[in-house]
Amino acid sequence: MAVRKPCRSKGCKASPRCEHPWWLDVMHRHVRYRMPVDDFALARGATAPVASKQEAEKVWEPKFIAEIVSGKDPRAALERENPPERLTTVADLLKLYRTRYVEVEPLKSRAGMVSQLNVLSAQLGHLPATALERPDAIEDFKSRYANRAIATTNRYLARLRHVCNWAIGRDLLSRTAFHPRGVRISAKSERRRERRVSEAEERRLLEACKLLNEPSRGTAKLTWDDVREIRGRAQAGVQQSEIATACNISRALCNEIVRGRIWNPDTKLTTGDEMRDRIIGALDTSCRRGEMLKIQNKQVDWRHHWIRILKEHSKAEVARVIPFEAGSRLEKLLRRRAFLGPDAYVFGEATTGGYVSSLKSAWETVLLLANGIKPTRAGSGKRVSNREALAQIDLHWHDLRHEALSRLADDGVPVHELQLLAGHASITTTQRYMNARSSSLAESMRQARKRRVTRLEHSDEATVQIG
Repeated sequence: MAVRKPCRSKGCKASPRCEHPWWLDVMHRHVRYRMPVDDFALARGATAPVASKQEAEKVWEPKFIAEIVSGKDPRAALERENPPERLTTVADLLKLYRTRYVEVEPLKSRAGMVSQLNVLSAQLGHLPATALERPDAIEDFKSRYANRAIATTNRYLARLRHVCNWAIGRDLLSRTAFHPRGVRISAKSERRRERRVSEAEERRLLEACKLLNEPSRGTAKLTWDDVREIRGRAQAGVQQSEIATACNISRALCNEIVRGRIWNPDTKLTTGDEMRDRIIGALDTSCRRGEMLKIQNKQVDWRHHWIRILKEHSKAEVARVIPFEAGSRLEKLLRRRAFLGPDAYVFGEATTGGYVSSLKSAWETVLLLANGIKPTRAGSGKRVSNREALAQIDLHWHDLRHEALSRLADDGVPVHELQLLAGHASITTTQRYMNARSSSLAESMRQARKRRVTRLEHSDEATVQIG
């Protein structure tokens, strides 16, 4: 029992209705944690002693256990956050916010928050910290970012508003400029993204994945013609030392080519095949990128034909299942990866099933190849430098999730079922994801007019029969 009164063992006959304090008593990993509820609660914001067992169990016991599980000792005295002696500029405040909040809390969007803080520090860091108490500096930031998308500016403003509220709670600022008569964040003016992926564009993306199976021409010392000539000479009986000298390559590299360990056109599941499977997975599962990359073979239920998305992998922290049909391209993909073992990641590394955390570089390369543009890089291992071309293509990986849900909506799947499939906490978010095609709207309107004409004809016939 985690909440109890230990006074009975000391001779108190009125326990647990006596006036003695309640105690928290938890065993975690063979270590026992005991302390009075009042000592724990008053140090964490309680304004009065805890006299009710119900309050102790529902309010303070979960917090007590949470601190223990996170590795803290709740019995230790809390260190009060004292304001730093030299908190003079906005940059100092943002640095403190990052140290005491972003890097301490278990946040899923930590990388995005750090990027936002870097931008805010570059734009507002030179100002005194008290400048955030007035709207002038923030309005000036909004005007400088007027050429950006409204949603982008709003994300920076929302982060800055949270920084101000966090600072007020720690007596670092006295007030905030974000109030009804100060700076406002208008979300209504944000433009909804309506990028669709046609069937023709999908085919181009999948065809472009095949080009990733070949080594990069820009960084390779050889071409396929050179490789074929090397292997032809080796089959003709020419010694490898002579071939290496003639082609100006090392004997070790020549040996690897002749044995087929590299530059092998028959190699299966290379980078291109991985990206092809991931694109199909995004369009057929409607999963977020992070959720999709964390799917393991043991989470595929072949009996019910669905994929389990675990709670800890979901953005909304809601477990759900993704059904798939027998004989579909998604099922073939899953069976092709099953041999890697139950712990292998379905959309991970091709040969080992290892986890892949990012696919941004390969995705950008596929986009350029699908649109007939040759990718260029500043150096080996660098991302493609065709930034203007990518901006003109304007296709994000998350658009594949939008497209998957929109296609299901076009086929008549109810919005409440799409909400369960997408893992959205609100049905309003699901409606934002569904972008109907013009042809689908035209067909729906045609069917509606047809039903109306039929209904009017039946009503006229009923009127004639009555007369």
